[in-house]
Amino acid sequence: MIVDDASKDKSWHYLTSLKDKRIKLIKNKKNLGLAKSLNLALSKAKGDFIARMDSDDISLPKRFEIQMGFLEKNPDTDICGGWANLIDSQGKFISIIKKPTQDAQIKTMNRWITGIIHPTWFVRRKVFSQLGGYNVKYDLAEDYDFLIRAKKFQMANIAKVLLLWRSPKDRRSKKNIENMYRQSLAIRWNYFKSGELGLFYLPFLIRSLITTYLFPTKLKIFLNQRAGLI
Repeated sequence: MIVDDASKDKSWHYLTSLKDKRIKLIKNKKNLGLAKSLNLALSKAKGDFIARMDSDDISLPKRFEIQMGFLEKNPDTDICGGWANLIDSQGKFISIIKKPTQDAQIKTMNRWITGIIHPTWFVRRKVFSQLGGYNVKYDLAEDYDFLIRAKKFQMANIAKVLLLWRSPKDRRSKKNIENMYRQSLAIRWNYFKSGELGLFYLPFLIRSLITTYLFPTKLKIFLNQRAGLI
């Protein structure tokens, strides 16, 4: 299923030219944003599994086969992701992004950043149903919020590159990138206020506040890439 979020280029013309009965198209009359568009797609999806990716990313040929096979062999796992090669707008390799493979490690990482790369998600439909989809309040950081809310579900990453992931600076405007960082900070703050984390988290929260509002966009992206966070 493909959601066209009121594009103004030739995307819809291209999509309607595709002759593949497996593809279901949705065109928003006005731009709804990512979270609302994802929820719309979820409301139309009928399968037992939901796979995610964005239009400017590239899933490698055996990605779905590998992830489906993993979930079949691991029935207790609910959310499955994988590693990704970060690429620029021309498709040139920048770096490999690796995430922890085990549930406990992923959930520890979720305290700071997303422990599963969003466009590599392969999720049992029941997870979205039970959590009510994405929280539209956190558009552009909806995946981070979702993983925190999904703490009761089992998570895993496959230690294989499954996706070519477009660099944020090439796929999003500066304004959207800044909004993403600020939404992530708001989620961390709410997570801290919930009482689930101790005072040890406060120094990180303060550092996050400083970097979010005082560091320039390019520096934040550079530091995150160097640390393998995005």
